[in-house]
Amino acid sequence: MEAKRFYAHCDLIEGTGDVYYCSFCNRLVKEKHFNEEHMNKNHNQKLKATLHEWKLKESRGTNKVRPENAPNRLKE
Repeated sequence: MEAKRFYAHCDLIEGTGDVYYCSFCNRLVKEKHFNEEHMNKNHNQKLKATLHEWKLKESRGTNKVRPENAPNRLKE
């Protein structure tokens, strides 16, 4: 069974150059979405929360994976 990819808030979807995961909406979006739909929200806080969620899932055991250096629009 192939492991599914866990995407954190603002992660770039693998195989694309301009599609990201928005955990506010739980959907895939273009980068402009973050400024048009969520310009007053704290994206760094949301990323931190989804990474914390990921660590909990990982510690309990999961069939999902997230690369160590996953591309994310908030990380430089």
